[in-house]
Amino acid sequence: MDIAVILRQVPDTEAAVKPDPARPGAILEGEIKFVLNPYDEYAVEEALRITEKLGGSAVGFCVGPERSETALRTALAMGLERAVWVCEPAAWQADVVTQARVLAAAIKSGGFAPALILCGREFIDTQEDAMAAAVAQALDIPHVLGAAKIELSDGKVVVSREVEGATLEIEAKLPAAVSCSKGLNEPRYPTLIAIKRSKNKEIKKAALAELGVDPGPAKSKVLALKLPPPRAKGVRAEGEPAAVASQSLEWLANTAKVI
Repeated sequence: MDIAVILRQVPDTEAAVKPDPARPGAILEGEIKFVLNPYDEYAVEEALRITEKLGGSAVGFCVGPERSETALRTALAMGLERAVWVCEPAAWQADVVTQARVLAAAIKSGGFAPALILCGREFIDTQEDAMAAAVAQALDIPHVLGAAKIELSDGKVVVSREVEGATLEIEAKLPAAVSCSKGLNEPRYPTLIAIKRSKNKEIKKAALAELGVDPGPAKSKVLALKLPPPRAKGVRAEGEPAAVASQSLEWLANTAKVI
């Protein structure tokens, strides 16, 4: 079974991200370390487990700037066979719907016909969780979001999705797109040998003209980024339990106004 895995490079979760005053909607990138989107690691791992069991190839697809090669090499070191990368600014600076159209065209290029398209549940930098749905729409195939478990049989995918107090089982015909949640699996760490071998794996740069995609005008754009306001100083209630409870309720009702 051939599988396409959508990849994205994002700032490290421990990086101190700050808005760039000179570029609205952008961040200061100077000393930030960029990594493979953590949720994409679950997608990569699931693709590898499926192809190891059923055969086929797992190929990565990315829309991103020049620095995205770091994330692609990480995915290749984990075990992806190769990667296709669109790094033109007109593509990676576009909105998620346009990026999905570009990725859909890249997936269809070169005669590659994956039965399954996997991606992370969301991008941790923008917290967008629409990529799987948008790619599926561009390819006119079904999609399921937030997979905690994936099972394949008889040309179908059955996805278990955790909801509050229950588990949903959703079935879709293949080919289909599925986004992967934390807990789906335990992503492997690339070995030193795998990292060295990944340097010889192909990363093909695909141009928009080659894919036949005209990004066109953006359907949405980020107008500004702002740091969250500083956390307010806490209020300490002291005394006997009954007095503390009374003070807390009074503060919640009259000051915080949340009850």
